[in-house]
Amino acid sequence: MKTIDSIKSAFKQGQRAEAIQACAQLCAAEPSNLEPKRLLALMYVVLGNFAEAKTGYQAVLALRPNDSDALFNLAVCERELQHLEAAVEVYTTYTKAHPNEIEGWVNLAECHQQLGQHPQAIAAAERAIKITPTLFRPWLIKADALKAAGDHAGAIKQYKNANQCEPNAASYLGMGLAQQALKQLHEALDSLTRALGLVPKLIPALIARAEILDAMGRSQEALNDYLAALAIKPDHEQGLKNASGLLVALNRGTEALELFNKALEVSPNLLVAKLGSAWATSKMVPLWHVPMMNESHRNDAYFEGIKTAVQPGKLILEIGAGSGLLSMMAAKLGATQVVACEAEPLVAKTATEIVKTNGFADTVTILSKISYDVAVGKDLPEKADVLIHEIFDSAIIGEHVLPAIEDAKKRLLKSDALIVPHAASIMIALMGGEAAGKYLRVESSHGFDLSHFNSIASKKIPFYREDIALTPMSAPVDAFRFDFMNQDSYPVEDKILELTATAEGPCYGVVQWIRIELDSTTTWENPPTDIRSTTAWQRTIYRFDQPLQLTKGMVVKIAASHDRASPWFDLAK
Repeated sequence: MKTIDSIKSAFKQGQRAEAIQACAQLCAAEPSNLEPKRLLALMYVVLGNFAEAKTGYQAVLALRPNDSDALFNLAVCERELQHLEAAVEVYTTYTKAHPNEIEGWVNLAECHQQLGQHPQAIAAAERAIKITPTLFRPWLIKADALKAAGDHAGAIKQYKNANQCEPNAASYLGMGLAQQALKQLHEALDSLTRALGLVPKLIPALIARAEILDAMGRSQEALNDYLAALAIKPDHEQGLKNASGLLVALNRGTEALELFNKALEVSPNLLVAKLGSAWATSKMVPLWHVPMMNESHRNDAYFEGIKTAVQPGKLILEIGAGSGLLSMMAAKLGATQVVACEAEPLVAKTATEIVKTNGFADTVTILSKISYDVAVGKDLPEKADVLIHEIFDSAIIGEHVLPAIEDAKKRLLKSDALIVPHAASIMIALMGGEAAGKYLRVESSHGFDLSHFNSIASKKIPFYREDIALTPMSAPVDAFRFDFMNQDSYPVEDKILELTATAEGPCYGVVQWIRIELDSTTTWENPPTDIRSTTAWQRTIYRFDQPLQLTKGMVVKIAASHDRASPWFDLAK
Protein backbone atom coordinates (compact mmCIF):
# COMPACT_ATOMS: atom_id res chain seq x y z
CA MET A 1 0.00 0.00 0.00
CA LYS A 2 1.41 3.37 -1.03
CA THR A 3 1.77 6.29 1.37
CA ILE A 4 0.26 9.75 1.04
CA ASP A 5 3.65 11.23 0.17
CA SER A 6 4.36 8.66 -2.55
CA ILE A 7 0.91 9.27 -4.07
CA LYS A 8 1.55 13.02 -4.13
CA SER A 9 4.94 12.47 -5.75
CA ALA A 10 3.49 10.17 -8.43
CA PHE A 11 0.76 12.70 -9.25
CA LYS A 12 3.29 15.53 -9.57
CA GLN A 13 5.42 13.38 -11.88
CA GLY A 14 2.47 12.90 -14.24
CA GLN A 15 1.45 9.42 -13.11
CA ARG A 16 -2.03 10.73 -12.44
CA ALA A 17 -4.19 7.70 -13.13
CA GLU A 18 -1.92 5.53 -11.00
CA ALA A 19 -1.92 8.13 -8.19
CA ILE A 20 -5.70 8.36 -8.17
CA GLN A 21 -6.09 4.58 -8.16
CA ALA A 22 -3.64 4.25 -5.27
CA CYS A 23 -5.35 7.03 -3.31
CA ALA A 24 -8.78 5.40 -3.81
CA GLN A 25 -7.35 2.11 -2.51
CA LEU A 26 -5.95 3.94 0.53
CA CYS A 27 -9.37 5.54 1.18
CA ALA A 28 -11.00 2.11 1.08
CA ALA A 29 -8.38 0.62 3.36
CA GLU A 30 -8.56 3.47 5.89
CA PRO A 31 -12.21 4.65 5.80
CA SER A 32 -11.89 6.86 8.86
CA ASN A 33 -8.76 8.64 7.64
CA LEU A 34 -9.59 12.11 6.23
CA GLU A 35 -6.21 12.82 4.66
CA PRO A 36 -6.45 10.45 1.65
CA LYS A 37 -10.05 11.57 1.07
CA ARG A 38 -8.91 15.21 0.91
CA LEU A 39 -6.05 14.31 -1.41
CA LEU A 40 -8.28 12.32 -3.75
CA ALA A 41 -10.75 15.19 -3.99
CA LEU A 42 -7.95 17.68 -4.61
CA MET A 43 -6.45 15.58 -7.39
CA TYR A 44 -9.85 15.46 -9.14
CA VAL A 45 -10.08 19.26 -8.83
CA VAL A 46 -6.67 19.61 -10.50
CA LEU A 47 -7.93 17.36 -13.34
CA GLY A 48 -11.11 19.42 -13.68
CA ASN A 49 -13.32 16.47 -12.73
CA PHE A 50 -15.53 18.40 -10.32
CA ALA A 51 -18.20 15.70 -10.10
CA GLU A 52 -15.70 13.22 -8.58
CA ALA A 53 -14.15 15.99 -6.47
CA LYS A 54 -17.62 16.79 -5.11
CA THR A 55 -18.05 13.15 -4.08
CA GLY A 56 -14.68 13.27 -2.33
CA TYR A 57 -15.50 16.38 -0.30
CA GLN A 58 -18.89 14.94 0.63
CA ALA A 59 -17.04 11.91 1.97
CA VAL A 60 -14.93 14.21 4.15
CA LEU A 61 -18.00 16.05 5.42
CA ALA A 62 -19.71 12.77 6.25
CA LEU A 63 -16.97 12.24 8.82
CA ARG A 64 -16.52 15.90 9.82
CA PRO A 65 -19.68 17.96 9.00
CA ASN A 66 -18.18 21.35 9.87
CA ASP A 67 -14.85 20.89 8.10
CA SER A 68 -14.19 24.36 6.70
CA ASP A 69 -11.86 23.32 3.88
CA ALA A 70 -14.24 20.60 2.65
CA LEU A 71 -17.27 22.93 2.88
CA PHE A 72 -15.60 25.68 0.89
CA ASN A 73 -14.30 23.35 -1.80
CA LEU A 74 -17.61 21.51 -2.06
CA ALA A 75 -19.22 24.87 -2.84
CA VAL A 76 -16.52 25.51 -5.45
CA CYS A 77 -17.35 22.17 -7.10
CA GLU A 78 -21.08 22.89 -7.10
CA ARG A 79 -20.38 26.24 -8.73
CA GLU A 80 -18.10 24.74 -11.36
CA LEU A 81 -20.82 22.20 -12.14
CA GLN A 82 -23.27 25.13 -12.56
CA HIS A 83 -25.31 23.91 -9.57
CA LEU A 84 -25.66 27.49 -8.35
CA GLU A 85 -28.54 26.91 -5.92
CA ALA A 86 -26.57 24.10 -4.27
CA ALA A 87 -23.47 26.32 -4.18
CA VAL A 88 -25.47 29.07 -2.44
CA GLU A 89 -26.67 26.55 0.15
CA VAL A 90 -23.12 25.34 0.89
CA TYR A 91 -21.61 28.85 0.95
CA THR A 92 -24.38 29.93 3.31
CA THR A 93 -23.48 27.07 5.64
CA TYR A 94 -19.82 28.04 5.35
CA THR A 95 -20.40 31.73 6.15
CA LYS A 96 -22.50 30.85 9.18
CA ALA A 97 -19.67 28.69 10.48
CA HIS A 98 -16.97 31.17 9.47
CA PRO A 99 -18.56 34.66 9.43
CA ASN A 100 -15.21 36.45 9.29
CA GLU A 101 -13.84 34.61 6.25
CA ILE A 102 -14.19 37.11 3.40
CA GLU A 103 -13.89 34.57 0.57
CA GLY A 104 -17.06 32.84 1.71
CA TRP A 105 -19.07 36.05 1.47
CA VAL A 106 -17.50 37.06 -1.85
CA ASN A 107 -18.28 33.73 -3.45
CA LEU A 108 -21.78 33.69 -1.97
CA ALA A 109 -22.38 37.17 -3.41
CA GLU A 110 -21.16 36.08 -6.84
CA CYS A 111 -23.46 33.04 -6.85
CA HIS A 112 -26.47 35.17 -5.88
CA GLN A 113 -25.54 37.58 -8.66
CA GLN A 114 -25.28 34.77 -11.21
CA LEU A 115 -28.75 33.62 -10.16
CA GLY A 116 -30.15 37.13 -10.59
CA GLN A 117 -30.77 37.43 -6.85
CA HIS A 118 -29.56 41.03 -6.68
CA PRO A 119 -30.64 42.02 -3.12
CA GLN A 120 -29.01 38.89 -1.69
CA ALA A 121 -25.87 39.56 -3.74
CA ILE A 122 -25.69 43.12 -2.40
CA ALA A 123 -26.18 41.94 1.18
CA ALA A 124 -23.42 39.34 0.91
CA ALA A 125 -21.07 41.82 -0.80
CA GLU A 126 -21.66 44.35 1.99
CA ARG A 127 -20.71 41.72 4.60
CA ALA A 128 -17.46 41.17 2.71
CA ILE A 129 -16.82 44.93 2.52
CA LYS A 130 -17.19 45.21 6.31
CA ILE A 131 -14.52 42.55 6.75
CA THR A 132 -12.04 44.02 4.22
CA PRO A 133 -13.05 47.42 2.79
CA THR A 134 -9.95 47.61 0.59
CA LEU A 135 -10.72 44.53 -1.53
CA PHE A 136 -12.15 45.55 -4.92
CA ARG A 137 -14.16 42.36 -5.66
CA PRO A 138 -17.01 42.97 -3.16
CA TRP A 139 -17.43 46.53 -4.43
CA LEU A 140 -17.49 45.20 -8.01
CA ILE A 141 -20.13 42.57 -7.18
CA LYS A 142 -22.28 45.14 -5.42
CA ALA A 143 -21.98 47.51 -8.38
CA ASP A 144 -22.86 44.76 -10.86
CA ALA A 145 -25.91 43.83 -8.80
CA LEU A 146 -27.09 47.44 -8.61
CA LYS A 147 -26.61 47.85 -12.37
CA ALA A 148 -28.49 44.63 -13.08
CA ALA A 149 -31.30 45.85 -10.84
CA GLY A 150 -31.52 49.10 -12.83
CA ASP A 151 -29.83 51.42 -10.31
CA HIS A 152 -27.18 52.72 -12.72
CA ALA A 153 -26.33 55.82 -10.68
CA GLY A 154 -25.81 53.73 -7.54
CA ALA A 155 -23.73 51.24 -9.51
CA ILE A 156 -21.41 53.97 -10.79
CA LYS A 157 -20.58 55.01 -7.20
CA GLN A 158 -19.68 51.42 -6.29
CA TYR A 159 -17.57 50.96 -9.44
CA LYS A 160 -15.63 54.06 -8.42
CA ASN A 161 -15.10 52.52 -4.95
CA ALA A 162 -13.82 49.34 -6.59
CA ASN A 163 -11.35 51.30 -8.69
CA GLN A 164 -10.13 53.21 -5.65
CA CYS A 165 -9.24 49.86 -4.10
CA GLU A 166 -7.60 48.55 -7.28
CA PRO A 167 -8.06 49.94 -10.81
CA ASN A 168 -9.37 47.05 -12.90
CA ALA A 169 -10.90 46.52 -16.32
CA ALA A 170 -14.08 44.90 -15.01
CA SER A 171 -14.98 47.95 -12.90
CA TYR A 172 -14.26 50.40 -15.71
CA LEU A 173 -16.30 48.26 -18.09
CA GLY A 174 -19.27 48.09 -15.71
CA MET A 175 -19.07 51.82 -15.04
CA GLY A 176 -18.94 52.55 -18.76
CA LEU A 177 -22.01 50.41 -19.41
CA ALA A 178 -23.91 52.10 -16.57
CA GLN A 179 -22.96 55.54 -17.90
CA GLN A 180 -24.02 54.48 -21.38
CA ALA A 181 -27.42 53.46 -20.01
CA LEU A 182 -27.73 56.92 -18.43
CA LYS A 183 -26.77 58.56 -21.79
CA GLN A 184 -23.59 59.94 -20.20
CA LEU A 185 -21.76 59.18 -23.42
CA HIS A 186 -18.56 61.13 -22.93
CA GLU A 187 -18.07 59.72 -19.43
CA ALA A 188 -18.87 56.22 -20.71
CA LEU A 189 -16.35 56.64 -23.51
CA ASP A 190 -13.65 57.55 -21.00
CA SER A 191 -14.46 54.59 -18.72
CA LEU A 192 -14.48 52.07 -21.56
CA THR A 193 -11.21 53.46 -22.91
CA ARG A 194 -9.66 52.99 -19.46
CA ALA A 195 -10.92 49.39 -19.40
CA LEU A 196 -9.32 48.74 -22.78
CA GLY A 197 -6.10 50.36 -21.59
CA LEU A 198 -5.89 47.62 -18.97
CA VAL A 199 -7.22 44.77 -21.15
CA PRO A 200 -6.96 45.72 -24.85
CA LYS A 201 -8.87 42.65 -26.08
CA LEU A 202 -11.88 43.07 -23.78
CA ILE A 203 -14.67 42.40 -26.29
CA PRO A 204 -17.64 43.83 -24.31
CA ALA A 205 -15.72 47.10 -23.90
CA LEU A 206 -14.87 47.22 -27.61
CA ILE A 207 -18.50 46.62 -28.59
CA ALA A 208 -19.90 49.17 -26.13
CA ARG A 209 -17.35 51.81 -27.10
CA ALA A 210 -18.15 51.22 -30.77
CA GLU A 211 -21.86 51.74 -30.09
CA ILE A 212 -21.13 55.04 -28.34
CA LEU A 213 -18.78 56.25 -31.09
CA ASP A 214 -21.42 55.40 -33.69
CA ALA A 215 -24.05 57.33 -31.70
CA MET A 216 -21.66 60.30 -31.67
CA GLY A 217 -21.35 60.16 -35.46
CA ARG A 218 -17.77 58.85 -35.35
CA SER A 219 -18.49 55.99 -37.72
CA GLN A 220 -14.95 55.07 -38.72
CA GLU A 221 -13.74 54.90 -35.11
CA ALA A 222 -16.79 52.80 -34.23
CA LEU A 223 -16.04 50.48 -37.13
CA ASN A 224 -12.43 50.11 -35.97
CA ASP A 225 -13.63 48.86 -32.57
CA TYR A 226 -16.14 46.44 -34.09
CA LEU A 227 -13.45 45.04 -36.37
CA ALA A 228 -11.05 44.69 -33.43
CA ALA A 229 -13.69 42.69 -31.54
CA LEU A 230 -14.39 40.50 -34.57
CA ALA A 231 -10.67 39.85 -35.05
CA ILE A 232 -10.75 38.25 -31.59
CA LYS A 233 -14.14 36.54 -31.98
CA PRO A 234 -15.27 36.41 -35.64
CA ASP A 235 -18.70 35.01 -34.73
CA HIS A 236 -19.65 37.71 -32.21
CA GLU A 237 -23.27 38.30 -33.20
CA GLN A 238 -23.75 41.93 -32.13
CA GLY A 239 -20.40 42.88 -33.57
CA LEU A 240 -21.33 41.26 -36.89
CA LYS A 241 -24.68 43.05 -37.06
CA ASN A 242 -23.33 46.47 -36.22
CA ALA A 243 -20.11 46.29 -38.22
CA SER A 244 -21.88 45.07 -41.35
CA GLY A 245 -24.46 47.85 -41.06
CA LEU A 246 -21.71 50.46 -40.92
CA LEU A 247 -19.78 48.89 -43.80
CA VAL A 248 -22.83 48.80 -46.06
CA ALA A 249 -23.65 52.42 -45.16
CA LEU A 250 -20.05 53.36 -46.05
CA ASN A 251 -20.40 51.57 -49.42
CA ARG A 252 -18.00 48.87 -48.26
CA GLY A 253 -20.42 45.98 -48.49
CA THR A 254 -17.87 43.53 -49.84
CA GLU A 255 -15.99 43.84 -46.54
CA ALA A 256 -19.22 43.01 -44.70
CA LEU A 257 -19.52 39.83 -46.77
CA GLU A 258 -15.95 38.92 -45.81
CA LEU A 259 -16.86 39.29 -42.13
CA PHE A 260 -19.86 36.99 -42.52
CA ASN A 261 -17.73 34.42 -44.35
CA LYS A 262 -15.13 34.45 -41.57
CA ALA A 263 -17.88 34.01 -38.98
CA LEU A 264 -19.26 31.01 -40.89
CA GLU A 265 -15.79 29.44 -40.98
CA VAL A 266 -15.82 29.51 -37.17
CA SER A 267 -19.54 28.74 -36.71
CA PRO A 268 -20.92 27.16 -39.92
CA ASN A 269 -24.53 27.25 -38.65
CA LEU A 270 -24.50 30.82 -37.34
CA LEU A 271 -27.88 32.17 -38.45
CA VAL A 272 -26.89 35.79 -37.89
CA ALA A 273 -24.10 35.40 -40.45
CA LYS A 274 -26.33 33.64 -42.99
CA LEU A 275 -29.10 36.20 -42.68
CA GLY A 276 -26.59 39.06 -42.59
CA SER A 277 -24.87 37.87 -45.74
CA ALA A 278 -28.21 37.72 -47.56
CA TRP A 279 -29.14 41.19 -46.26
CA ALA A 280 -25.82 42.77 -47.24
CA THR A 281 -25.98 41.20 -50.69
CA SER A 282 -29.52 42.50 -51.22
CA LYS A 283 -28.36 46.01 -50.28
CA MET A 284 -25.50 45.89 -52.76
CA VAL A 285 -27.31 43.92 -55.44
CA PRO A 286 -31.06 44.72 -55.32
CA LEU A 287 -33.36 41.86 -56.24
CA TRP A 288 -34.56 43.52 -59.46
CA HIS A 289 -31.21 42.88 -61.22
CA VAL A 290 -31.95 39.29 -62.22
CA PRO A 291 -35.49 39.77 -63.57
CA MET A 292 -34.27 42.86 -65.45
CA MET A 293 -31.56 40.84 -67.19
CA ASN A 294 -34.13 38.17 -68.08
CA GLU A 295 -36.68 40.64 -69.49
CA SER A 296 -36.13 39.93 -73.20
CA HIS A 297 -38.61 42.54 -74.49
CA ARG A 298 -36.78 45.30 -72.61
CA ASN A 299 -33.36 43.98 -73.70
CA ASP A 300 -34.46 43.79 -77.35
CA ALA A 301 -35.58 47.42 -77.21
CA TYR A 302 -32.23 48.52 -75.77
CA PHE A 303 -30.37 46.56 -78.43
CA GLU A 304 -32.29 48.36 -81.17
CA GLY A 305 -31.62 51.76 -79.57
CA ILE A 306 -27.91 51.03 -79.17
CA LYS A 307 -27.73 49.78 -82.78
CA THR A 308 -28.99 53.17 -83.98
CA ALA A 309 -26.39 55.12 -81.96
CA VAL A 310 -23.24 53.01 -82.08
CA GLN A 311 -20.77 53.26 -84.94
CA PRO A 312 -17.15 52.05 -85.32
CA GLY A 313 -14.63 54.51 -83.90
CA LYS A 314 -17.10 55.93 -81.37
CA LEU A 315 -16.33 56.19 -77.66
CA ILE A 316 -19.24 54.91 -75.56
CA LEU A 317 -19.94 55.79 -71.92
CA GLU A 318 -22.42 53.76 -69.90
CA ILE A 319 -23.74 54.94 -66.54
CA GLY A 320 -24.89 52.11 -64.30
CA ALA A 321 -23.13 49.10 -65.81
CA GLY A 322 -24.89 46.44 -63.76
CA SER A 323 -23.98 43.09 -65.30
CA GLY A 324 -22.27 44.77 -68.27
CA LEU A 325 -25.03 43.61 -70.63
CA LEU A 326 -25.63 46.93 -72.40
CA SER A 327 -21.90 47.65 -72.73
CA MET A 328 -21.38 44.24 -74.33
CA MET A 329 -24.26 44.97 -76.71
CA ALA A 330 -22.44 48.14 -77.76
CA ALA A 331 -19.18 46.22 -78.23
CA LYS A 332 -20.95 43.54 -80.23
CA LEU A 333 -22.48 46.22 -82.46
CA GLY A 334 -19.05 47.63 -83.34
CA ALA A 335 -18.11 50.17 -80.65
CA THR A 336 -14.35 50.70 -80.58
CA GLN A 337 -14.20 51.48 -76.87
CA VAL A 338 -16.80 51.28 -74.11
CA VAL A 339 -16.24 52.71 -70.61
CA ALA A 340 -18.93 51.79 -68.06
CA CYS A 341 -19.15 53.04 -64.49
CA GLU A 342 -20.80 51.10 -61.69
CA ALA A 343 -21.13 52.56 -58.19
CA GLU A 344 -21.40 49.26 -56.31
CA PRO A 345 -17.95 47.61 -56.04
CA LEU A 346 -19.28 44.04 -55.86
CA VAL A 347 -21.40 44.54 -58.98
CA ALA A 348 -18.48 46.23 -60.79
CA LYS A 349 -16.16 43.35 -59.94
CA THR A 350 -18.70 40.80 -61.16
CA ALA A 351 -19.39 42.77 -64.35
CA THR A 352 -15.66 42.82 -65.10
CA GLU A 353 -15.58 39.03 -64.84
CA ILE A 354 -18.67 38.72 -67.08
CA VAL A 355 -17.12 40.98 -69.73
CA LYS A 356 -13.93 38.90 -69.68
CA THR A 357 -15.87 35.63 -69.88
CA ASN A 358 -17.70 36.88 -72.97
CA GLY A 359 -14.51 37.99 -74.72
CA PHE A 360 -14.99 41.77 -74.60
CA ALA A 361 -12.27 42.71 -72.09
CA ASP A 362 -10.26 44.49 -74.80
CA THR A 363 -13.20 46.75 -75.68
CA VAL A 364 -15.21 47.19 -72.46
CA THR A 365 -13.78 48.68 -69.25
CA ILE A 366 -15.83 48.61 -66.05
CA LEU A 367 -15.03 51.44 -63.61
CA SER A 368 -15.88 50.80 -59.97
CA LYS A 369 -17.09 54.32 -59.27
CA ILE A 370 -20.11 56.56 -59.48
CA SER A 371 -20.48 58.65 -62.62
CA TYR A 372 -19.91 61.91 -60.74
CA ASP A 373 -16.34 60.72 -60.02
CA VAL A 374 -15.55 59.82 -63.64
CA ALA A 375 -12.97 62.22 -65.10
CA VAL A 376 -12.10 62.96 -68.72
CA GLY A 377 -8.40 62.36 -69.33
CA LYS A 378 -8.24 59.85 -66.50
CA ASP A 379 -11.15 57.43 -66.82
CA LEU A 380 -12.30 58.56 -70.26
CA PRO A 381 -9.65 59.32 -72.91
CA GLU A 382 -11.90 62.12 -74.18
CA LYS A 383 -15.53 63.16 -73.98
CA ALA A 384 -17.85 60.38 -75.10
CA ASP A 385 -19.73 60.21 -78.41
CA VAL A 386 -22.59 58.13 -77.00
CA LEU A 387 -24.13 57.77 -73.55
CA ILE A 388 -26.00 54.59 -72.65
CA HIS A 389 -27.85 54.60 -69.37
CA GLU A 390 -30.36 52.55 -67.46
CA ILE A 391 -30.60 54.01 -63.99
CA PHE A 392 -34.39 54.03 -63.86
CA ASP A 393 -36.62 52.79 -61.11
CA SER A 394 -40.31 51.99 -61.45
CA ALA A 395 -41.05 55.73 -61.58
CA ILE A 396 -38.07 56.67 -63.82
CA ILE A 397 -36.45 59.18 -61.45
CA GLY A 398 -35.90 57.27 -58.17
CA GLU A 399 -32.30 56.28 -58.88
CA HIS A 400 -31.18 59.88 -59.47
CA VAL A 401 -31.11 59.65 -63.25
CA LEU A 402 -31.82 63.38 -63.66
CA PRO A 403 -28.77 64.76 -61.81
CA ALA A 404 -26.61 62.03 -63.36
CA ILE A 405 -27.64 63.05 -66.90
CA GLU A 406 -27.19 66.74 -66.09
CA ASP A 407 -23.67 66.08 -64.82
CA ALA A 408 -22.74 63.85 -67.76
CA LYS A 409 -23.89 66.42 -70.32
CA LYS A 410 -21.81 69.11 -68.64
CA ARG A 411 -18.56 67.16 -68.20
CA LEU A 412 -18.45 63.82 -69.96
CA LEU A 413 -20.24 64.08 -73.32
CA LYS A 414 -19.52 65.84 -76.58
CA SER A 415 -22.04 68.54 -77.49
CA ASP A 416 -23.50 66.36 -80.27
CA ALA A 417 -23.45 63.13 -78.30
CA LEU A 418 -26.26 60.65 -78.76
CA ILE A 419 -28.05 59.37 -75.65
CA VAL A 420 -29.75 55.97 -75.31
CA PRO A 421 -32.51 56.11 -74.20
CA HIS A 422 -33.02 59.63 -75.48
CA ALA A 423 -36.20 60.25 -73.47
CA ALA A 424 -38.43 58.69 -70.83
CA SER A 425 -41.88 59.42 -69.44
CA ILE A 426 -43.90 58.84 -66.32
CA MET A 427 -47.28 57.64 -67.59
CA ILE A 428 -50.60 57.60 -65.72
CA ALA A 429 -54.24 56.66 -66.19
CA LEU A 430 -57.34 56.45 -64.04
CA MET A 431 -57.74 52.92 -62.74
CA GLY A 432 -60.54 50.65 -61.59
CA GLY A 433 -61.49 46.99 -61.72
CA GLU A 434 -62.48 44.47 -59.10
CA ALA A 435 -59.01 42.87 -58.91
CA ALA A 436 -57.35 46.19 -58.12
CA GLY A 437 -60.11 47.14 -55.72
CA LYS A 438 -59.43 44.03 -53.62
CA TYR A 439 -55.75 44.93 -53.57
CA LEU A 440 -56.27 48.55 -52.56
CA ARG A 441 -59.25 48.74 -50.23
CA VAL A 442 -61.15 46.74 -47.65
CA GLU A 443 -64.82 47.19 -46.87
CA SER A 444 -65.93 44.12 -44.93
CA SER A 445 -64.90 40.57 -44.19
CA HIS A 446 -66.78 37.73 -42.55
CA GLY A 447 -69.65 40.09 -41.83
CA PHE A 448 -67.49 42.74 -40.09
CA ASP A 449 -67.11 46.35 -41.24
CA LEU A 450 -63.35 46.90 -41.68
CA SER A 451 -63.52 50.05 -43.79
CA HIS A 452 -61.91 52.27 -41.16
CA PHE A 453 -58.63 50.46 -41.85
CA ASN A 454 -58.45 52.31 -45.16
CA SER A 455 -57.67 55.50 -43.25
CA ILE A 456 -54.25 54.16 -42.25
CA ALA A 457 -53.38 52.24 -45.43
CA SER A 458 -50.66 53.68 -47.68
CA LYS A 459 -51.75 55.90 -50.56
CA LYS A 460 -48.76 54.87 -52.70
CA ILE A 461 -48.79 51.16 -53.43
CA PRO A 462 -46.33 49.24 -55.65
CA PHE A 463 -48.36 46.67 -57.59
CA TYR A 464 -46.27 43.50 -57.73
CA ARG A 465 -48.99 41.29 -59.18
CA GLU A 466 -47.75 40.89 -62.74
CA ASP A 467 -50.33 38.15 -63.26
CA ILE A 468 -53.21 40.64 -62.97
CA ALA A 469 -54.10 43.02 -65.79
CA LEU A 470 -55.30 46.29 -64.27
CA THR A 471 -58.29 48.11 -65.75
CA PRO A 472 -57.53 51.62 -67.05
CA MET A 473 -60.53 53.95 -66.99
CA SER A 474 -59.00 56.73 -69.10
CA ALA A 475 -56.59 57.10 -71.99
CA PRO A 476 -52.86 57.10 -71.03
CA VAL A 477 -51.43 60.51 -70.16
CA ASP A 478 -47.77 61.47 -70.34
CA ALA A 479 -47.54 63.09 -66.89
CA PHE A 480 -43.84 64.01 -67.06
CA ARG A 481 -41.48 63.57 -70.00
CA PHE A 482 -37.72 63.91 -69.67
CA ASP A 483 -35.90 64.66 -72.93
CA PHE A 484 -32.31 63.56 -72.32
CA MET A 485 -31.10 64.64 -75.74
CA ASN A 486 -32.47 68.19 -75.84
CA GLN A 487 -32.80 69.21 -72.19
CA ASP A 488 -29.80 70.10 -70.05
CA SER A 489 -31.65 70.47 -66.75
CA TYR A 490 -34.74 69.00 -65.15
CA PRO A 491 -36.38 71.21 -62.53
CA VAL A 492 -39.09 70.12 -60.12
CA GLU A 493 -42.61 70.29 -61.55
CA ASP A 494 -46.19 70.78 -60.35
CA LYS A 495 -49.16 70.65 -62.68
CA ILE A 496 -52.83 69.83 -62.97
CA LEU A 497 -53.68 67.09 -65.45
CA GLU A 498 -57.15 66.47 -66.86
CA LEU A 499 -58.04 62.83 -67.46
CA THR A 500 -61.24 61.95 -69.30
CA ALA A 501 -63.06 58.82 -68.17
CA THR A 502 -63.51 56.15 -70.84
CA ALA A 503 -65.49 53.75 -68.64
CA GLU A 504 -68.11 53.79 -65.92
CA GLY A 505 -67.80 52.52 -62.37
CA PRO A 506 -65.66 52.97 -59.27
CA CYS A 507 -62.22 54.47 -59.85
CA TYR A 508 -59.75 53.65 -57.06
CA GLY A 509 -56.95 55.96 -58.03
CA VAL A 510 -54.23 56.58 -60.59
CA VAL A 511 -52.00 53.84 -61.97
CA GLN A 512 -48.48 54.89 -62.92
CA TRP A 513 -46.02 53.14 -65.25
CA ILE A 514 -43.07 54.14 -67.42
CA ARG A 515 -42.38 54.63 -71.11
CA ILE A 516 -38.82 54.66 -72.49
CA GLU A 517 -37.87 56.04 -75.91
CA LEU A 518 -34.70 54.22 -77.00
CA ASP A 519 -34.47 56.11 -80.29
CA SER A 520 -36.87 57.92 -82.62
CA THR A 521 -38.78 54.71 -83.43
CA THR A 522 -38.09 52.20 -80.64
CA THR A 523 -40.01 52.40 -77.38
CA TRP A 524 -40.57 50.21 -74.36
CA GLU A 525 -43.25 50.51 -71.69
CA ASN A 526 -45.04 48.40 -69.09
CA PRO A 527 -48.69 49.50 -69.40
CA PRO A 528 -51.20 48.30 -66.78
CA THR A 529 -52.93 46.06 -69.29
CA ASP A 530 -49.82 43.90 -69.82
CA ILE A 531 -49.24 40.59 -68.07
CA ARG A 532 -45.55 39.67 -67.86
CA SER A 533 -43.83 36.67 -66.35
CA THR A 534 -40.57 38.53 -65.72
CA THR A 535 -40.08 42.22 -65.02
CA ALA A 536 -37.87 44.54 -63.00
CA TRP A 537 -40.22 47.53 -63.04
CA GLN A 538 -43.61 47.45 -61.37
CA ARG A 539 -46.62 49.65 -61.80
CA THR A 540 -47.51 51.89 -58.87
CA ILE A 541 -50.99 52.88 -57.73
CA TYR A 542 -51.74 56.20 -56.06
CA ARG A 543 -54.93 55.44 -54.16
CA PHE A 544 -57.75 57.95 -53.69
CA ASP A 545 -59.08 58.35 -50.16
CA GLN A 546 -62.48 57.21 -51.43
CA PRO A 547 -63.41 55.51 -54.72
CA LEU A 548 -64.62 57.97 -57.34
CA GLN A 549 -67.75 56.98 -59.29
CA LEU A 550 -67.04 57.68 -62.96
CA THR A 551 -69.31 58.19 -65.92
CA LYS A 552 -68.05 58.16 -69.50
CA GLY A 553 -66.71 61.54 -70.54
CA MET A 554 -66.28 62.74 -66.95
CA VAL A 555 -63.14 64.88 -66.52
CA VAL A 556 -61.04 64.18 -63.45
CA LYS A 557 -58.40 66.69 -62.42
CA ILE A 558 -55.21 65.18 -61.02
CA ALA A 559 -52.56 67.12 -59.10
CA ALA A 560 -49.19 65.86 -60.38
CA SER A 561 -45.76 66.75 -59.02
CA HIS A 562 -42.21 65.48 -58.76
CA ASP A 563 -39.15 66.62 -56.79
CA ARG A 564 -36.58 65.10 -59.21
CA ALA A 565 -36.52 61.90 -57.14
CA SER A 566 -40.16 60.83 -56.67
CA PRO A 567 -43.50 61.65 -58.33
CA TRP A 568 -46.87 62.05 -56.62
CA PHE A 569 -50.43 61.97 -57.92
CA ASP A 570 -53.75 62.72 -56.21
CA LEU A 571 -57.12 64.27 -56.86
CA ALA A 572 -56.81 68.01 -57.30
CA LYS A 573 -58.43 69.88 -54.44
